[in-house]
Amino acid sequence: MTLIVACIIGFFVVTAVVLLTLLNHVMLQQTRQYLGEISNQCRAAIEKQIEGDLMTIQGVSAFFDDTLDEQSIIERLETENNRNSFIRMSYIDRDYRATVVDIDGSVYTDVDMSDQPVIEAAMNGTLGLSDIMHDRLADKDIVLYATPVYQDDEIVGVMGATRSVDSFSTIIQQPLFGTHGLNLVIRQNGEAILALDEILQEQGNFLEMINFDSQTRKKLEQAIATQSAYTFSFEDSGRQYWGTINTLGYNDWYLVSVVPAYYINQGYQQMMFVFIVTILLLIVVFSFLLLYTNHIRHVSTQRIEHLAYYDDITGAYNTHKFMELAAARLSEDKNYALVLLDLHGFKFINASFGFSVGDRLLCGVSDILSQALGADEIYYHRFADQFGFLLHTQDEAIIRKRVTAIMDAVSAFELAPGDSHPIHCYCGIKVNQHDSKELNIGLMQDRAAAALAQVKNLHGNHLAFYDHTLLERAQHKNHIEQHMHAALRNREFIAYLQPKYDLHAEQIVSAEALVRWQRPDGSLVPPGDFIPIFEQNGFITQLDLYIFEEVCRTQRRWLDEGLPIVPISVNQSRLLFYQKNYLETVHGLVSKYDLDPKYIIIEVTESLATNKAEEIASVISGLHALGFSVSMDDFGSGYSSLNVLRKLSIDELKLDRDFLSSTELETRSRIILRNILELARELHITTVCEGVETRIQADQLRDMGCDIAQGYFFSRPIDIESFTKLAFGTE
Repeated sequence: MTLIVACIIGFFVVTAVVLLTLLNHVMLQQTRQYLGEISNQCRAAIEKQIEGDLMTIQGVSAFFDDTLDEQSIIERLETENNRNSFIRMSYIDRDYRATVVDIDGSVYTDVDMSDQPVIEAAMNGTLGLSDIMHDRLADKDIVLYATPVYQDDEIVGVMGATRSVDSFSTIIQQPLFGTHGLNLVIRQNGEAILALDEILQEQGNFLEMINFDSQTRKKLEQAIATQSAYTFSFEDSGRQYWGTINTLGYNDWYLVSVVPAYYINQGYQQMMFVFIVTILLLIVVFSFLLLYTNHIRHVSTQRIEHLAYYDDITGAYNTHKFMELAAARLSEDKNYALVLLDLHGFKFINASFGFSVGDRLLCGVSDILSQALGADEIYYHRFADQFGFLLHTQDEAIIRKRVTAIMDAVSAFELAPGDSHPIHCYCGIKVNQHDSKELNIGLMQDRAAAALAQVKNLHGNHLAFYDHTLLERAQHKNHIEQHMHAALRNREFIAYLQPKYDLHAEQIVSAEALVRWQRPDGSLVPPGDFIPIFEQNGFITQLDLYIFEEVCRTQRRWLDEGLPIVPISVNQSRLLFYQKNYLETVHGLVSKYDLDPKYIIIEVTESLATNKAEEIASVISGLHALGFSVSMDDFGSGYSSLNVLRKLSIDELKLDRDFLSSTELETRSRIILRNILELARELHITTVCEGVETRIQADQLRDMGCDIAQGYFFSRPIDIESFTKLAFGTE
């Protein structure tokens, strides 16, 4: 019996030892797997940041070449710098002299960049990223990106972009196993260059500060030398740790992730304790122990998965888990739409009410989504104040109704009992079309974000659906911006003149200069396709001055040919009109062609005049002092037209075309128009009505006292040669 008991006890002891050994191996494999997955997430985020930055400056470099003057380079750098999160952008010529523009608008020229290896490499055709270095301008640690600038397949310079290492620090500071883990970036020699642990960063070298055993150290050094991943364990200050190291693929940088073993193995340690305590009771409780072992293992796995796949604040899926689940759903059923929801003014809520209230709002939104979505629909906390969710439908009416209900529920959320602070949100939606075979969840997210951007600055709750017009609009804008500078150099922009007729004599008394873009193939780009883009990116100032000079050149030719000269009005954009040297610029142009400024009418819109009235009045006074006349375009389109007349001294009013109907003036329009014309006469202001298309309209305007008219009834905009023949009877 004793022998049998001993054999049974021995059997269970051996079984227990074998089980413990096997479980230890399994837990070790799972530890490596989970730790590797978490580390790979951080590594992928860093690489995505670097690759995204490199792609950005590669795209920007296409707009630069050695034909640009310094001012054009500065303006382009300022434009591109405002579109991204770099702290500085620069253009370096072949002599390694750089033009640098900071995000705060500071400009540095003739900066010597010959001491930067990454610039040297880019000059030789290699796209690159510098090592971390201390920025002598901003007094912070930065990295420098560099890419060659090509012209006709030859390198003519280098495009540089500077980013603060804070962006990488933000990535490695993401929670790792709650707040217990640590990410850091080291060089090949073990020197820490990015670390969350301040003590580690002060001591400097990861390989030297940890007392690794010889075998672990050897394998670590081998992994670094071969740029391969390696999972290791070590003991420090009496505590056991797990870690993994992997190359980042840039500058001999390596990502190290370290987690206390306790937080990974605590379930396994509990299981071992139970096995040791109950070893003498194996015969009785063997089955129970197996179940308990399986339970502990399951709990440990769930805990690790929760830390890896769920948001700490809301408990919702994080981006990684959502993308994984969404991809699986879309592979089985494409009948889904992705919605991105953004909270308006979330930073203000945190600043005014505190972060705890902001967190409570995020949890409230998470609860609302949880209750609003079906069993086959999922959501996630994307970042900060933004959520995303899948709706199992492609019906836009249903989507609009459900999303509106969700936004209304969010708006009804109380930040505090009795608080009425409005909470607004806006949503971007991408519906997965049936024929979108190659549309993945990542692309859906990008397109939903593009739709979201369309309503982001609107007040109240708004939603927008993505459609192909957004993509086409972005492609069109990019095409226009790629060709606009060359078009200006190649004189593809042509000045057209639309005659303005005296309504009583019905003779041409002046004209308005308009712009047309004629491509080399003879096709015309409609003004509506490029003027709004130029107004947005600032290129309109160059175009306005170009047309201004074309008008001056035309009038000079008329005088040289002995022809009469008629005044021509030129439109001036808001950006140009606000420039400090505007008066000197226009005066310089008329002086260049030896013209009398009275033949140039400066035309501004009423909307421009209603902003910064005192500043505008000062510029108009300056124009009058130089001899120019000033015309106000679109008068009557705003809400304070009479107030504009009171504040500004103008010479000509161009009445808004909305006063005219298709055939004749409506009763209310006639009354308003008659009184405006009477008021203008008393103020000694010439009146012009544009958009005249019929004889009835022309006769009515003449009878009411309007001085001048322009429109298709008299003439369409025509090229300068045709205008010369029409106005002066030349052949």
